[in-house]
Amino acid sequence: MILHTMRKILLLSFIVAFSLQMGCSKDPNRPADLPKLYSCSITITQDGKPLEEATVTLVSKTPAKFGTGTATTDASGTATLKTYGYNGIPLGQYKVLIEKRGVEGARESKNEYGDTIQVGGTIYQYVDAQYVSERSTPFEIDITEKGGKETFEVGAPVRILLGRLGG
Repeated sequence: MILHTMRKILLLSFIVAFSLQMGCSKDPNRPADLPKLYSCSITITQDGKPLEEATVTLVSKTPAKFGTGTATTDASGTATLKTYGYNGIPLGQYKVLIEKRGVEGARESKNEYGDTIQVGGTIYQYVDAQYVSERSTPFEIDITEKGGKETFEVGAPVRILLGRLGG
């Protein structure tokens, strides 16, 4: 009876240990040398209002293998940044780049497969050009062990012509 009980305990211990190991195992696709990532959220406002669908990119101020992070702002103007698709950003100092583009005047058409696509139109940038370039952006953020959280104001809306699409 004691031997039977000990076997049950041993088997149960093995199952619990195995389950914990599996639950805590790392993503097999995650790069082995990807450093620890820390939460980072950035809110973008334009003329004091949340800027939705802007692309926020962090670029490390020091050369680093995993020196960029990116995300798109939601309706509240907030972007939760990721590094290579994983939540968070490595420790360090970063330049903050902000870009918002859009296509105006496009029309719908059908391609050879019957799918509806957008053709033609004009591409515009809706954020001042200084925020798009690593050299000219005034925005920076430090990612510490506490993570990073900042709000940046990009000023009045602009409409900068970037190009025209064929069609």
